[in-house]
Amino acid sequence: MRKIIVILLLGLIAWPLAALNAAEINLPEIGDSAGALISPQQEYQIGQGFFWRIQQSVDLVDDPELTSYIQSLGYRLVSNSDAPHLPFTFFLVPDPSINAFAAPGGFIGMNSGLILTSQTEDEVASVLAHEIAHITQRHLLRSFEKSKQLNLATTIGLIAAVLLGAADPGAGSAALLAVQAGGVQAQLNFTRSHENEADSLGMLTLVRSGFDAQAMPAFFERLQKNSRFYSTNSVPEFLRTHPVTTSRIANARGRAVQYPLQRLLGDSLQFYLMREKLRVMTTTNLAELTNYYENALHVGNGLNEEATRYGYSLALSAGGNYTSARKQLQYLIDRDNDRLSYQIALADIEIAVGRLSTALQIYQLNQKLYPDDQALTLKQVAALLQANLPEQATTLLLKQLELGSPSAQLYKLLAQAKGRMGEKSQSHGWLAEYYYTAGRLEQAADQLRLAADFAKGDEYQLSKISSRLRELEITMAQLEES
Repeated sequence: MRKIIVILLLGLIAWPLAALNAAEINLPEIGDSAGALISPQQEYQIGQGFFWRIQQSVDLVDDPELTSYIQSLGYRLVSNSDAPHLPFTFFLVPDPSINAFAAPGGFIGMNSGLILTSQTEDEVASVLAHEIAHITQRHLLRSFEKSKQLNLATTIGLIAAVLLGAADPGAGSAALLAVQAGGVQAQLNFTRSHENEADSLGMLTLVRSGFDAQAMPAFFERLQKNSRFYSTNSVPEFLRTHPVTTSRIANARGRAVQYPLQRLLGDSLQFYLMREKLRVMTTTNLAELTNYYENALHVGNGLNEEATRYGYSLALSAGGNYTSARKQLQYLIDRDNDRLSYQIALADIEIAVGRLSTALQIYQLNQKLYPDDQALTLKQVAALLQANLPEQATTLLLKQLELGSPSAQLYKLLAQAKGRMGEKSQSHGWLAEYYYTAGRLEQAADQLRLAADFAKGDEYQLSKISSRLRELEITMAQLEES
């Protein structure tokens, strides 16, 4: 079984379509439970391989605030799901198409287009809750239970095609056509019942988390109505991977009326702020977007004024108009001084105009109000390194690790901080972890070897590095052998 998982990882990372023509290797009988095929740990390995491949194909949205927001929203839902103990990773793909997708092991991705299209936080939460249900119910693996004679290469092809198609529709379609040639299209038909189950369980999770149950059918219905204006080739990918029918919307509405209207938890303004930040970050026409914000504020039209003004400030700042950006931002701060997003945006302006010390004061003040907030900490650390204060930066970063909040950006900043402090072995060691999170295993191994060279004389550090390097080399050898 371990070799099956290794081959799956290889297929997801390297995507060799030629593997579909490999000699048939019968899988063990699956039985009635997907758990008989792959364990939760092995599921995680498959999902990790997919996540590695995504990172090698596209630069994910790595803004600390946006990442923290989507992770916080996701874990709020997970804590109210039927499997709150499972590990999850939520990430954003800078793609204007409307899509979301889930991989085994708790890896859930959302395209920026889906968030920008959503009208409320409840709608985004409904999509995340749906995807969480796909994972907790192990739908992707259960799709293969009906056929006990699938060969290994075909199974790899199906799993990789489904996952790859969610993230890259063109590549996924081509891969899926190759798999379909093997006569296994019937395996995908089983997903219709999975969609219904994910809707039902997802709505329960949504309500338990304090969101409006009506958000799910409302979002589906709007997508279905808007799809009438799309050509055959431009239908949102979400509608292709999650077919929305009239009966499905009706079923969702029938479930939703069983729950009272509620908005018990959360901060809806933060959703609107993060939506506009994402809009500014992903725009292909900054001047046009800036004009849009200016006109929207002038006309009004019942828009969320705070979020619109915040987006306007960010757009002005992105265009180098820091004086006007500060004016718009100060208007917001005067009315909501403790809003962290405003404070972070103000610090960004201070750094941009060369007032680094003022930015550091802003960060330090807000650490007292929001201690150990990861977005704030990562921003502060970057400024500390710019001010050549690596010791303070390291203290903050190590505290994040103690809190159980690792991330690729955190590893990279730790590598920089340790390098500035002259601790070369640790610098290369943290850089290895940064490469590993992105699936760049060769680069990770190279950094560990450099770390070992600089650790000579420190037996404890050398032992840790050597152990980590052995683990990595075993994984790489298994992938190469497969």
